[in-house]
Amino acid sequence: MNTLKTAREKIGCTQQECANAIGVTLRAWQTYEQGIREPKFETLCAIADFFNVTTDYLLGRETGEPETIDQLASEFNMTALEKKILDNYLSLPKNMRTDLMEFLHKSVKEVQEESVND
Repeated sequence: MNTLKTAREKIGCTQQECANAIGVTLRAWQTYEQGIREPKFETLCAIADFFNVTTDYLLGRETGEPETIDQLASEFNMTALEKKILDNYLSLPKNMRTDLMEFLHKSVKEVQEESVND
């Protein structure tokens, strides 16, 4: 599954990090990535969730990025930078997106509290 390696490299994760995230051994991950073995359906779904892609994409049935980002960018007249930020955010593993959102909420709350106290 060459798409696994591409997806992994796109988010900058090691094979071990990916294996840990989906709950398989490093060796199992390596066999999936090298095309020696195919993951079970449940594992394939976990991998798709981790990379925020479809199972069809992982199976090579889709050739491009999801069109929804392009549609959203067009609908909101996003700049190239805004689209890139959105694309990079969506390519993060879910736990990292959650951590980032918590950080942003905390930062906004602190600034709001400081401005009330001034």
